Amino acid sequence: MESQELIFDVINTLSSPVILLEDKENYPLLYANEVMKKLLTTEESQELKLTNEFIDMLDFYKEEPKSEDFTLHDVEIFNKIYNVNFSKNSNRLFLTFIEITMDKLFENITFHDLSEVCNAIVVVLNEEGNVIDANECFLNFVGMKKEDVYEKSFFKTFIPGDIKVLSHYLEELMSSDSAHQHFVTPMKGLNEEAYKINWQVSKIIKQKQNFIVAVGSDISKFIEQNNDLKRQIRSIKVGFEYFPFAIGYMNSIGVFTKMNQGFTKMFRIKDENAKVAFDSITLLKNNIGFDKMSEHIKLIKEMSYKIDHKVGDKSVKIKVDIRMLSGKKETSKLYIVVAQKLTL
Repeated sequence: MESQELIFDVINTLSSPVILLEDKENYPLLYANEVMKKLLTTEESQELKLTNEFIDMLDFYKEEPKSEDFTLHDVEIFNKIYNVNFSKNSNRLFLTFIEITMDKLFENITFHDLSEVCNAIVVVLNEEGNVIDANECFLNFVGMKKEDVYEKSFFKTFIPGDIKVLSHYLEELMSSDSAHQHFVTPMKGLNEEAYKINWQVSKIIKQKQNFIVAVGSDISKFIEQNNDLKRQIRSIKVGFEYFPFAIGYMNSIGVFTKMNQGFTKMFRIKDENAKVAFDSITLLKNNIGFDKMSEHIKLIKEMSYKIDHKVGDKSVKIKVDIRMLSGKKETSKLYIVVAQKLTL
């Protein structure tokens, strides 16, 4: 068998979807391997046709600054999640789809690499309340390895309390259109040491399954230092204010509904209770823009921006991470905006 035939046979029978397109209007299809053909063929017609979500992905790729070889991460398409590798040669696009399996699904979650310092505890749970993923900060708190916490019941193993009440909270969040809640619980740490954790709890949907992302901050020392803070903690205020970065929650129309002190200080917002629009903050409007951001974020659910900004004679680089959390209704969409100054 000729070498060209061998190469074709290997590509054609790959378990990963592969496709070759012309890089022009409507993206004429030049080749698809057997796996890709099955994904593009409908029951109604045996004709190969790019789906709307496929074309949306291609349009998003064309708007991104990139080299000839480029990868889009965590793309939800064909009812699965893939990393999609693009290779461009002349006017042709060669795409390879690498499926992300369940154990790797949350590997690239934003909070995994905030820094080497333990800034936030992050735990991902499935619908049954079992741990699917966790960051190093959580693992250090509980003194366990990731493989040892995987698929353990989060509430039974780490949260001392009435399991019926805790399970009720989980069921309520899973069934609710609202994608976000927060509350305070104790958490058992290394050597059974108890911590007070303020949780920001969000529901996200991947591969048509519900997951819970719980971001926690340790507020134990604040309780010990000041009795007045205890009353504030019960009203779920402290953990948000002591989050290590500027953070704001924004609704589906681009209006911030809650901002911590770091956020109001960074963007010079006088009234933390004011309903401030994303585009009313000049720095965000000029460098990001709500409409453009909300269009781009639909596909990959996360956007990250680095903005060069002048403060007097000083140059400042600001990193802005935006994560979109979607409920069943468009109006239940929530954006979490996290901003931090980077050291130049």
